[in-house]
Amino acid sequence: MKKRRYGKTAALYIGTAVLFSSYGLTAGAEEITAASRAIAAYTEDYTMGSISSLCNGVTFTNSMYASDSDSIVVSAVPNSGYSFAYFTDNGVIVTKSSYYAFSPGYYDHTVVAHFVKRGDNDEEDVPQVNWSNSVCVFAPGYKIDAVSITTSQVVQGRQCREAFDSVRGEYQYIGMYNISFAHAGRPLEQLDRPVRLLFDIPAQYQKTGRTFKMLRVYKGQAAVLENLEERGNKVQFETDCTAAYALVYQD
Repeated sequence: MKKRRYGKTAALYIGTAVLFSSYGLTAGAEEITAASRAIAAYTEDYTMGSISSLCNGVTFTNSMYASDSDSIVVSAVPNSGYSFAYFTDNGVIVTKSSYYAFSPGYYDHTVVAHFVKRGDNDEEDVPQVNWSNSVCVFAPGYKIDAVSITTSQVVQGRQCREAFDSVRGEYQYIGMYNISFAHAGRPLEQLDRPVRLLFDIPAQYQKTGRTFKMLRVYKGQAAVLENLEERGNKVQFETDCTAAYALVYQD
């Protein structure tokens, strides 16, 4: 049965961020169906800045439902004393531009604008976003007891980026990461054996026919880690160490 959507005040709690809504949604009153995509767009801290959100050129406040091919645009404006840092989409840093445009493309999206105090961050330093065991996990059959994985998306230093560039060929960057291992909470530089990992490909980069690889820089040495199973939404690769990694693609 189809449910008709009506504008209403909403308060969504995601992590420690609160989604404040004081106005009804103003974008269309289309019916919600199984194919509808939930879009949430808000600022992590409303005292630092604000956002404006459009669906097909029509304003919406905080959240709405959209179709796969709709055009979503979110713009961020920092308050006095603050600077815009970056947008995350489903927990992944997608752009440092204060203007983010996308189409839902068969996925729900939670877009969050992040701000920092002016002068607190170097322009080249993107704050880390950690997902623990969600974005990168052990492939089935490779889990090691009491060993955990933490993934952080970062902007790597110049030497690390040059090492990635030396092996990526014609592939394009999706993101750079630190992937680290720990045993019972204590950091591990290297595992006692190679393991296979599954890494989520951000939804906006998933495309039929596209190929993906993971690059690794460990102790200054760059390596290409081939995708061991073509899934479309995940990369499966083999590694054995805490290191810098980069996810790349080619059409």
